[in-house]
Amino acid sequence: MIDMDIIKAVREKGIPAVIATVIKSAGSVPRSPGASMAVFSDGSCLGTVGGGALEKMVIDEAALVLKKGVSRSVSFNLGGSKNLKVRSAGPASLRGVKDYVSTGMICGGKTEVFLDIYKPPMKLFICGAGHIGKVMAKLSEILKWQYEIVDNRKEYLKNTGLKNASVVSSYKKALDKKKIGSDTAVVIVTHGHTGDADCLEAALQTKAFYIGMIGSHTKVPATFEKTRKAGAEVDSRVYAPVGIELGGESPEEIALCITAEIMKVRNKTSGGHLRIMPTGGD
Repeated sequence: MIDMDIIKAVREKGIPAVIATVIKSAGSVPRSPGASMAVFSDGSCLGTVGGGALEKMVIDEAALVLKKGVSRSVSFNLGGSKNLKVRSAGPASLRGVKDYVSTGMICGGKTEVFLDIYKPPMKLFICGAGHIGKVMAKLSEILKWQYEIVDNRKEYLKNTGLKNASVVSSYKKALDKKKIGSDTAVVIVTHGHTGDADCLEAALQTKAFYIGMIGSHTKVPATFEKTRKAGAEVDSRVYAPVGIELGGESPEEIALCITAEIMKVRNKTSGGHLRIMPTGGD
């Protein structure tokens, strides 16, 4: 059976990982179904699916799964030519696609391993508890994201009823480098241009994978210039004006556009339609 200690360790480590589990085997194989191991995004591993050449190939395949962001099964032939590697004809981007790999081992058996991606809960740091910030916090609760929201208006924040909300005297000091890592998205929606600029400057000093800032097509370039003059380089993590263009002007609609953009960036997807075009009838 699957080692639940491994599952617990993956959750506690809090970084992306692949849980590799033997789901089918035949003939002479190192481990039976249920054997599992974790391969972390930092290159470390925990557990075993058999050791040796098989485990090395499982680790390599897990690294590919992490890179592509899609879980899948891989079948290993523990015999035959080491140079033979047959991939299924189906698109490699689809969940559950099965790859067939010949290991060059002489055991003679076959084993199938499911490589399942684990992503820790999304972390969101919201600067500004105004109309959009409040909706972002509520959406985070619905999506089971971990969020924190800060504002420099004590009385205003006290009346929002939001969880995980803090009053700050300085937005720059609120974005703690140690607290905001590569698993965190930062959304900047304060009530003034100065607050937005301060947050952007501070966010760029963190490892946040996404930094979204609200603003017009006039305000955003001006804020960028101010940030550069302050000595911070505006890089590709910055999305401003923030949000995918879905239309709508209400705080709820804008918050939805921002949330969708964060998911698109985090999941490395195109954000395109999934629709299947109907074919013509008789």
